Amino acid sequence: MQTLDPLHGAAIRMAFALTNGWRPYGRHTAALERSQWLPWPRIQEIQMRKLRGLLDHAARSVPFYRRRFADAGLRPKDIRTPADLARLPLLSKREIQDHLSDLLAKGSDRSQLIENHTGGSTGQPLTFYQDAPFVAWAQADKLRNYRMAGYRMGMRWAFLWGSDYDASDHKGWRGHLTDRIIYNMVWINTFDLTTSTLLKAARDLARFRPEMIVAYVSSATLLARLLRDQGGVDLRTRSIQTSAEVLTADDRALLAETFGCALFDRYGCREVGNIAHECDAHGGLHLLAENNLVELLDDADRPVPPGQIGRIVVTNLNNRAMPLIRYEIGDLAVASETACSCGRGLPLLKTIMGRSADVITSPSGRLLHGEFFTHLFYKIQGIYQFRVIQETHEDLRVQIVPAPGFDQSAALSFLERTIHDHGDPAFHLRFEICAHLPTAASGKYRFTVSQVPLSFRKEG
Repeated sequence: MQTLDPLHGAAIRMAFALTNGWRPYGRHTAALERSQWLPWPRIQEIQMRKLRGLLDHAARSVPFYRRRFADAGLRPKDIRTPADLARLPLLSKREIQDHLSDLLAKGSDRSQLIENHTGGSTGQPLTFYQDAPFVAWAQADKLRNYRMAGYRMGMRWAFLWGSDYDASDHKGWRGHLTDRIIYNMVWINTFDLTTSTLLKAARDLARFRPEMIVAYVSSATLLARLLRDQGGVDLRTRSIQTSAEVLTADDRALLAETFGCALFDRYGCREVGNIAHECDAHGGLHLLAENNLVELLDDADRPVPPGQIGRIVVTNLNNRAMPLIRYEIGDLAVASETACSCGRGLPLLKTIMGRSADVITSPSGRLLHGEFFTHLFYKIQGIYQFRVIQETHEDLRVQIVPAPGFDQSAALSFLERTIHDHGDPAFHLRFEICAHLPTAASGKYRFTVSQVPLSFRKEG
């Protein structure tokens, strides 16, 4: 621990008290630190208590669910166990797109809610709303995740994060000053990468000497490959927490060897927050069951046993402004057949099968994270799905499945201008308006597909 770390820890607590309200955030943090060590039946009791309250509220106050319960011939009290949830239909991304207003609880003031967006690993852009209790629980769970990866309040840490949406609070002199003075943190936006910016990031991190790095899998592995191939920078840390994409065994080995640290994988999404996290026993990813109820289902929507691949379906237990009940994310996972040796009662996922974003190498050598393209679609109305295919260094094919309200001329003009301005002006773009975008043979939908080998060649 650095000499000034305790002062940074006090500054972080004060900042959270001012921005999030320390009382609920601190109370939730303490509750989650305790509950993770309870036996699984006790954790299920917490989960079911939250679920019953959520279902009662949804059936009374949310028009979409009032109809859903009526159509299923159900009352909230009919759902007594997690297995009873199967009597309600799944919630699809398309339904969220089509029924956004009806998914909001009666009396909700959108101006008082947090409007959030995702392009998602399924390539279907969503807008959704989250309330203050959701944020408080999500932030508390996020801190628990960091602590599982070795974080202590006030220690030096760094983010290699590929989301321009998240980077907005860290831009400019005010953002940099807040990061360093209060949070003792360096934030490196990997949304738009080049070989030179990666090397600069590596040198900045080596000078800063973070004890923990939080990173997109692809951002961290790109940096590791560059350090391995070019050398000259000695960057070490105690732990890396990865997220946003699947952490493969090869990725894990590369990062551990390059940075000399322990790896902790995290899985979640913007819609429901963090879902699972790895502990220091490294036996899988613990389901964060106090905040999200997770089901793994087969193609017929039946639960799969541990050890078999299932579709991930999540019910968030905290967001009453816009409940997401039995929401199918579009990813696949395998539940563990054993409990974790760490002693936590939270059950384990053995592995996450879904989510990976190809990195696209532009004609000038710029490395564009796959999520660069998902963020382009955040504010475009009337798009159900998209896919970006790189066939050569210069050629990009952009496929779009339009939804009602799609303004083709305005959308294509915006995409062409933005890709050329912020991606590379040398791209040759071809747009295709499609009725449907099929999944790959594996059943996974890829929103970016690069047929060009990754390269650290110099920019032109």
